[in-house]
Amino acid sequence: TAIVKAEWPAALQCLFWEQVNGFPVRYRVLYGGRGSGKSWGIARALVVLGAQKSLRVLCAREFQNSIRDSVHKVLCDQIEALGLTKFYQIEQARIFCPSTGSEFSFEGIRNNITKIKSYEGIDICWVEEADKVTKNSWEVLIPTIRKDGSEIWVSFNPNLESDDTYVRFVLHPPKNAIVQKVNWRDNPFFSPVLKQEMLDLKARDRDAYLHVWQGE
Repeated sequence: TAIVKAEWPAALQCLFWEQVNGFPVRYRVLYGGRGSGKSWGIARALVVLGAQKSLRVLCAREFQNSIRDSVHKVLCDQIEALGLTKFYQIEQARIFCPSTGSEFSFEGIRNNITKIKSYEGIDICWVEEADKVTKNSWEVLIPTIRKDGSEIWVSFNPNLESDDTYVRFVLHPPKNAIVQKVNWRDNPFFSPVLKQEMLDLKARDRDAYLHVWQGE
């Protein structure tokens, strides 16, 4: 079992809370603007947890034409950054931790309904770019993640208020959901390059800035 020392922004501490509103957590939802570290934070949390206990993790998105469309790369980056390369076996379409038995799989939801329904025993399902996930896809995916104590982690940059993901998790969140808005100010590792891009857009088009960087 790995012992890991890692820093966590305050806004992402919710990835480790065990209860919300008196309920065991079922959903962990991070949404907001670009540069907030949502994907980075979730990937870091999952590889730490996977090196400490056995987890079966499904990394899903609405469309995935190849593994390059998935979060495989960001997970690998965090494995390396945390010094966990000796614990993980990285394959082309799978990441595996022999010491704990943790396994990361990668799937698109749309056009892959039969395979998604076949998944069993998932502990955590991470849905990235979830603003693109349709109502029909959620209604297929959620019942699939049915193991006792299983969780669904959601990350996205908001697009339209009418998008099913925004309505489902932000406007009308379940009682057992942690919903956290995070933006660039919450990311202590926000790069100078991105900060300049953000300032340039703010000066040029404030509405676009609010949408892209503030998640509105």
